[in-house]
Amino acid sequence: MKSRYLLSIFYLLTGILALALAPYYASAGMQAFEDTGSVSNSIYYMGMILGFTAVVLVLAKMRRDLLKFIFYALLAVTYFYAFLPFLGIPSAIPSLILLAALVKSRHWIVVNISAILVGAAITAIFGISMEPLPVIVLLVTLAVYDYIAVYKTGHMVTLADSVSEMNIPVVFIIPGKERDAVMGVGDAVMPNILAVSALTFNGCIYQAALTFAAGYIGLLILLRMVEKKKGAHPGLPILNSLAIAGFFAGLLLCK
Repeated sequence: MKSRYLLSIFYLLTGILALALAPYYASAGMQAFEDTGSVSNSIYYMGMILGFTAVVLVLAKMRRDLLKFIFYALLAVTYFYAFLPFLGIPSAIPSLILLAALVKSRHWIVVNISAILVGAAITAIFGISMEPLPVIVLLVTLAVYDYIAVYKTGHMVTLADSVSEMNIPVVFIIPGKERDAVMGVGDAVMPNILAVSALTFNGCIYQAALTFAAGYIGLLILLRMVEKKKGAHPGLPILNSLAIAGFFAGLLLCK
């Protein structure tokens, strides 16, 4: 199996784990937004992404040591919230163990395991925090942004190269002879937020499954494009579009 297609396994694991975690996070009241139906949530989320991207790009050039510290601090918090519904305050213990393993080895397997956990936790938390409408608005906006950031400004490529060199779990990575195969964790997170939202707010497993499956098909199409034409391709236009199509197709099964 080619290394790029191994990346699709990480997509599947992230989405499945997020769907499994979502009910526990919802029961624990871990919603990020109080008004889950407000489209303004999409604006806040987009603002956070733009702000964080700007900080990363600046620090990647000027203070990589500070950038690593910020990433590790955010990872520790994310680990903690990932375990919180199950362990409570003692979640700090496995969180610190995972962080120590990542800092010490930074092996690609450790990075990918951490990326799956972080991606699933973020997907589940934001999936239970936004109803489908604001999620769809967010996905459309991010698809446009991803296209511009890769094909027009190119800063998303710069961002991916910077963080992959530091072995920080914001990308999935498969080492290769000529070039590593890399996929941003966001490519697994964003479309699956809609799947979690469909399950949480519409209560229809068929709709969630179709959204998840359609996003996965989008990923396979994307990987095929990358294989045919080397270089960077924006993932979210394809992934988000098919996830949204799967969501609306699922409405037919949930009546």
